[in-house]
Amino acid sequence: MSVSAAAVRTLPSGLAERLALAADLFAEHGLEATRVDEVARITGIPRATLYYYFPGKEHILAHLLSSTLDDMAERIETAAAVPGTGRERLERVLREHLAFIASHGATYRLLFAELGRAASLVDIARGVDRAIRAPLRAVLQAGVDDGSLHVLDVHAAASVVHGAVLVSGLEQLLAPSDRTTDRTDAILQVVFEGLGKERVDRRAAEDDHGH
Repeated sequence: MSVSAAAVRTLPSGLAERLALAADLFAEHGLEATRVDEVARITGIPRATLYYYFPGKEHILAHLLSSTLDDMAERIETAAAVPGTGRERLERVLREHLAFIASHGATYRLLFAELGRAASLVDIARGVDRAIRAPLRAVLQAGVDDGSLHVLDVHAAASVVHGAVLVSGLEQLLAPSDRTTDRTDAILQVVFEGLGKERVDRRAAEDDHGH
């Protein structure tokens, strides 16, 4: 992903792993209130080293965004590549997406709170399309081709499914502690069965009874 404000030099993998610890700090305090000195303390990366790789904290935030999307793209692509029907592959992709959101809570909270400061929205849209919508379109088209999914417009379906799963995953992530039950199966039931099935089935039963 190309982000307009990222590291000015290639960041070694060891430093990148430690820098991920800053996500919690940014998520708790926000970009404006977070100081580079605090990032250095939390990550154990010297302040001078941070400035060697990043002109400012906005660039650190952009790096976290880019890194998260890269990780998500790898996991989603792996899930989508497992053999099966389009429907089976779609279910694996959606489960992986929900699991990824749950395991990257701080970064997701941070990104949605500070999205506009981290990078250009065009770059973000491209990154999201590569990481999730492109694999979604691929498995949806596979489902259309093998008959396991009924989709009129693959692009529209990918956008709707992505939006539904993203919002549902974030809601579950931000839910109070007494509402943290995993709702993955319930979310997927709506995706695959829709909202009108019960009414359609009831009308069919009434028609059969009338006859």
